[in-house]
Order: sequence, then C-alpha cells, then structure tokens
Amino acid sequence: MAVMFVAIVALLVVAPRAAGYPWPVCGSTGSFAANDSTYLASINSMAATLPRNASTSPGLYATAHAGQVWALALCRGDANATSCSGCLSQGFQDLPSACAYSKEATMYYDTCFLHYSNLQLSASDDTAFSSAFKLPYSANATDEPARFDRVVAALLNATADYAAYNSSGSRLYASGVVSLDQEFPEMYSWAQCTPDLTRARCGDCLASTIQAMGRPLYSVGARVLGIRCGIRYESRPFLDGPVMVRVAAGSGDPSPAPAPSPTPAPAPAPALVPSAVTPLPAVGEGRKYSVPGMVLIIGLAALAAANLIAIFFIWRRRQRSAVQVKQPCIYVISSPIYAINFSLKYAN
Repeated sequence: MAVMFVAIVALLVVAPRAAGYPWPVCGSTGSFAANDSTYLASINSMAATLPRNASTSPGLYATAHAGQVWALALCRGDANATSCSGCLSQGFQDLPSACAYSKEATMYYDTCFLHYSNLQLSASDDTAFSSAFKLPYSANATDEPARFDRVVAALLNATADYAAYNSSGSRLYASGVVSLDQEFPEMYSWAQCTPDLTRARCGDCLASTIQAMGRPLYSVGARVLGIRCGIRYESRPFLDGPVMVRVAAGSGDPSPAPAPSPTPAPAPAPALVPSAVTPLPAVGEGRKYSVPGMVLIIGLAALAAANLIAIFFIWRRRQRSAVQVKQPCIYVISSPIYAINFSLKYAN
C-alpha cells in the first residue's frame, strides 16, 4: 500500500491541476515519431471496439490490445450503455491530440476515462495505480471547517469501504451522502475501482487515493482519479443512480467523554447472627438430670423387663405342653388263678 501511495503522490505532482475539462494526463514512457503510423493505427483499431465492449459489459469495463498498445476503459457505475459508449468514443477522438505522440495517455471525464500505453497493464502490478489526477476546488468551508473535515473524511471512508467490500462483484462502485450544516446541507460522494481488482486491492487503492487528497479537507469539493480507482466528493448531487451509503450526521464528531459513574455506596455489613451451637459440658462436669425424669426412666425400664420375663415363661410353658407325651398306665390285677395285665394307652 505504501508503494501505491508513493506512486500516486509522485504522479499528482506532475499532473496538470489547472487544466480545463476534460482532464488529460500525458505519460512519461516515451513518444512515437510523427511518421510512425503503426502506433496511431493501433489506437484507432481499438477505438472501433473498446467503447462498445465496455458499455455492454456488466462492469462497464473493458481492455484491449493491438500491436504494441494496451488500453483500458471504465465508465462510472451509474452510467447507462449509451452514455458510456459515447463518453469513450469521445475519448478516442480527444486523447491523441491532447497528448500528441505520447505513447501513454489518459483522459478523464465525469462519466468515464480512457487510458492507453505501450506497457502491458496488469491488475496485480502496483505500477497500474498510475496516471492519477487530483482536482480540489478553490472554495473552502468557513462555518465549521474542523467539523467539515471530520464529516467529509468519514463520508469518503464509508463510501470507499462500501465500494470495495459491499458492492456488486461486477461493479466495485458506491455513492454516498451525509447531512452537514446550514452552509452545506448535504455532501455527496463517489468511489469506484476497475472490476478486475480483488476487493482487498480495491480497498488499498481507494485508501491510498483518500490519503493523496491530504488533510484537512476544507475544500468544498475534490476528486482524485486514477486508472484503477477514483474518489470524489461534492456539495451538490452529481450522480444519476441511487445513493448507496447514508452516513449519520454526527459521524466524525468526537464522542463526548462518558460521565463518571457514581461511586456506589458501600454495602451494609451483614448482621452478626450467632450460630446455634450445642454447648459442651465443662471439663469435669457431668450431665445433670432431674429427679422426675430419673423415676420415669427407671419405671419404664422395670416394666419392660417384667413384660419380657412374663412373655418368656409363657413361651416356655407352651413349648413344654407341645412336646409332652403321656406315659402308659399299667394296672395289675392279682388273682389266685391268673394275673392279667392291661395296658391302657391314652392319646392326647
């Protein structure tokens, strides 16, 4: 990004700042001879196809190559096909005379730009961020210049971010607006990259372009244009399409310091509640019992013992009765003649 910024600033130093509309930027890669019809023929060959190809493409962008000449063309994101094609055709008519015999030349219009060079163009090459043109307006904000600077910077950054990271993939383009003050009720912005850039490189290009504008931004309008990206702001509407980014009026204003929070009152100390602890007897001191309690305990114990003894004897008696067997009774009858023994058995 630092390389891109240095390249843009170096080119802005030599770019014509007071030139009238449209704005040509003649390169420094050399010139072709007046009698070299080949180079001019290559330019004319691309003029027959490039405007139509760019105006019919989704990104309003096209590149071309003929002989030793490479060209690219981009129309503003809100342009229609007719205005895009007409703008680029006009560029092929104006540029060869505006930069006579120059091998590298760029022409910037409000709605398009055209660039050709004897160097092959690559979106991944930092030297592609070249041929930049810077145009600040001479009038400055006077009511609140410091606030004007902050708000416009916020607007440009928001518009650039939207173009790089939130816009349609086919058109890395965004428009923005912010309400300001009585002197300038609204400020409008535009940012755009060629659609062959990655979003990250588009973001880097636009960031370098904003940086090239310089600070503070007191001018009521300015633009920095390059062959890979451009950015612009005005105090009047200048776009035909819908506004994509609306920045809050307070953007860029310093946030007020937060009021110190009141020191909270210390929380009251919790009430000390004694814990319910069962006291232990002192050393050498036994438990003490009341006399009625002792009598009750002894009486209950004696009654329980008597019941147990009675139950035991009843149980023993029943056991003996259950297993007792009556022995036979023997009766002896004596007779002088004989003796008869009767054995009588009684069942239970």
